[in-house]
Amino acid sequence: MAGDLNIINASSVVVVADSGRARAGRTQGQIDIVHDAAVIIRDGIIRAVGPTAELLREWGDHDVVALDASGKTVMPGLIDCHSHPLFGGERHDEYAERLAGASLAEVAARGGGIWSSVVATRAAADDELLDRLHNTLMRMVRGGVTCAEVKSGYGLTVDTELHQLELLQRARATSPIELVITFLGAHVVPRDIAGDDPGEAYTNLVAGEMTDRVVAQGIADFQDVTVEDGLFTPQQATRIIARSHALGLRTRVHADAWKPSLGWRTACAAGAVSAEHLTYTDDSEIDAVGATDTIAVVLPVAELIYMTDRRANARRLIDTGVPLAVSTDYCSSIHATSLLSTMTMAAPWFRITPAEAIVAATLNAAYSLGVQSRRGSLDVGKRGDAVVVDCAHPNELFLGLADEMLSAVIVEGHAMPIPHAS
Repeated sequence: MAGDLNIINASSVVVVADSGRARAGRTQGQIDIVHDAAVIIRDGIIRAVGPTAELLREWGDHDVVALDASGKTVMPGLIDCHSHPLFGGERHDEYAERLAGASLAEVAARGGGIWSSVVATRAAADDELLDRLHNTLMRMVRGGVTCAEVKSGYGLTVDTELHQLELLQRARATSPIELVITFLGAHVVPRDIAGDDPGEAYTNLVAGEMTDRVVAQGIADFQDVTVEDGLFTPQQATRIIARSHALGLRTRVHADAWKPSLGWRTACAAGAVSAEHLTYTDDSEIDAVGATDTIAVVLPVAELIYMTDRRANARRLIDTGVPLAVSTDYCSSIHATSLLSTMTMAAPWFRITPAEAIVAATLNAAYSLGVQSRRGSLDVGKRGDAVVVDCAHPNELFLGLADEMLSAVIVEGHAMPIPHAS
């Protein structure tokens, strides 16, 4: 789908230049703005970024479409690095119950929670799952997303997890954006697992036959492993991660979403690419781990919907030298598809700057998915993915409802249909 496009006359082009590693510390807040600028895309690849007048002298072909971004800001296409979009059933009643005062335990006792989605997904027809997935991906595009991580994890048997990965692979053929596929067998311990110790029995299955067959299948780009009190212990997760790495499959970690569970320390010690949620990660644990290449993925909408009594300490993570990314956590209980809005929400939610939030949703998110060589910044040689927003400086995007300012989403040089855009 590679295309040719000149984006011209932008008040601000936010490059987020890639220096060869994810940004942390003071560099997390550097976004490299070029004013009165253009982005030149040929065959879906960025060929030049710089002053409009200068670039048009070389690239101003009359037969190339020009997108006039006067008064607007151009940013790299956003990258959603944590989502669970393949599922059946609905869980909106759970949220209504929680808002009315029900506890998580009460919701789970009547059959709710992730297990209800597992049951519904197992029973759903493939066409139903794929139609829903396609609609979700189109909504993601309308929220500025040009690349997304998509997880399995609502099957929790060998055969159902392999089948979910097959469906995600099928979705790649029709997806308007790049999909990075993650196997999430270690999501929760299934209620129908046999044995005196279900958690240990299921860990053995995931760390053995399930991971082996996923790797042999050859679809998954990552394995995700939960480290959470009452689900998988640090020791169990480490066993699963070790098996995954032995077979050449990179790992991510669901960590500390509900309680301090040593998930952050476990992920970093085991060499996971990322650890995600971190809502209850202790400050002392952040300090003890220190600077690391493991990327911290924070999920503000999850904390809002789950009504947690604390927030991930994004500020401390950044200041400690940890690269920070931000994502929607679209899943069966969270239907947030706009990363543009999630990104702008992340700034006041976590008390990080607009620039730090932009890096978190672009370059650092790209590094967390291993797509940094082709996405995540407006560097020459990368794919021509961009978001155009109707404000002269990126800081302005954070002052209101970001989706109302969305003007265009560009994927490899093609403007995607945005029905509500100005």
